[in-house]
Amino acid sequence: MYKLSLIALVALLVGLWSCTEETLVDPLVYTSVRGQVLISATRKPVKGVLVRISPGSRITETDSTGNFKFDSLTAGKYSITATLAPYRTEVVTVDASTGSVSQIAILLVTDNSQNRPPTIPTVVKPVSTTSGLPTTLTLKWAATDPGRDTLRYDVQLFREGSTAATQSFTNILADSVVVRNLDYNVTYVWQVTARDGVNTVNSPLFSFRTAAFPDLPYVFARRVNGQLQIFAAANGTDAPLQLTTAGNNWRPIGSPDRKLIAYISNVDTELNLYIMNPDGSNQRRVTSVPLSGLSALDLSFTWSPDGTQLVYPAGDKLYAVRTDGTGLRLVASAPGRQFAGCTWSGQTNRIVARTTSGYYNNELALIPVNGTDPQTLLKRENNRVGNPVFSLDGKQLVFTIDQGDLRNEQGRQADARIYRLDLSNNALTEVTATSTGGNNNVTTKPAGTNDLDPRYDPTGSKLIFTNTDNTGTGVRSIVVLDLDGRNRTTLITNGEMPYWR
Repeated sequence: MYKLSLIALVALLVGLWSCTEETLVDPLVYTSVRGQVLISATRKPVKGVLVRISPGSRITETDSTGNFKFDSLTAGKYSITATLAPYRTEVVTVDASTGSVSQIAILLVTDNSQNRPPTIPTVVKPVSTTSGLPTTLTLKWAATDPGRDTLRYDVQLFREGSTAATQSFTNILADSVVVRNLDYNVTYVWQVTARDGVNTVNSPLFSFRTAAFPDLPYVFARRVNGQLQIFAAANGTDAPLQLTTAGNNWRPIGSPDRKLIAYISNVDTELNLYIMNPDGSNQRRVTSVPLSGLSALDLSFTWSPDGTQLVYPAGDKLYAVRTDGTGLRLVASAPGRQFAGCTWSGQTNRIVARTTSGYYNNELALIPVNGTDPQTLLKRENNRVGNPVFSLDGKQLVFTIDQGDLRNEQGRQADARIYRLDLSNNALTEVTATSTGGNNNVTTKPAGTNDLDPRYDPTGSKLIFTNTDNTGTGVRSIVVLDLDGRNRTTLITNGEMPYWR
């Protein structure tokens, strides 16, 4: 009995002790995750990015500085997702620790798969297949980008039938481009490529045709980068068109029917005659026996009145050759002298040639086409004389005589003036005015200059020629003058050896 009571007492005490013992539970601990969303390429913050945290699926948006935050998070690992069109959705993982704030940065990259390409460029001008266009014009097109991306363009221009671009423009922001120096009477094809930084689209092929080559009345030589080249011009204000590019080319003379231009060239090293179309195309060599004489730039030649032959100087011989290079024949010879230039009249069927035995010893001789003996028309043993040109009726010659007293081994002239020689009586008349004589329409030749290489205009009422200073280094100008010395007018600056077609 006593034993049982003792056991019960112990059990009671243990129970009482157990009831008074505290029950211990770990408290919940929270943390925070904060971050900033930036554009990867520029590191600029982005506003309005949708940010989701998992687990928990809580959502927030970035503020104007690109920042976001999630507070009252239990410690653990989370996935942070950032979404904003047109950028790629980015997911980062963060281990949020107890007692600290996790700071992360999310970089957004453009999602190219969401970028919509530009529209295909369409032509604005010139409308495709338009013809008769100038050689400088504006190509204009239209294209847009659905995402308002900045568009850049590449443009390529081709001659029809060619695979090599004649002009190219790359990475331009404008929707137009100016093309220059096009050839006349040529069909061009062009294409536009539009790029938005992701996508590239090509336009269809557009085309246009330039106008036919204009009927330009003036041809002349001009010095370009130390070489003489041949140009054609409509007047003294419009830009002239360059017809030749290789070698030195000078003394252009139009054919009687205006369909060809003959000229002297050293493109093959020796001096030869070439002919070409008025637009500079189809340049071909005519002579097999080269030209030669005292001075290359002093040499001249003439067309036959029917335009089938060219007569030219070669040392002490004067030759004629057909324009296709055949039929070379001797026209005249001058033993002990050298031919320099010649002219052939269709009205009288006579040739007048100039010969020299030194710069300041010159003769003009009439050479009948039938081969009879030549007749001396003019002798100057102490003056430099220019090459003669027949008037339209074949009754007069025009040429220059230097009245200056300078002499040197290069044949310098000090005061070259224009003269007319009447073949009916051999009367010599000065055309170049050296004083006004009280007539306001007469303009004098500038002092210290030379008038050179005169030729008649197509009507025979005016002369066109070169004026330059007598140092030989000044600017050469092309001048027009009435036959009586009136109305002297500068037509083209920086030009010489003119011909009026």
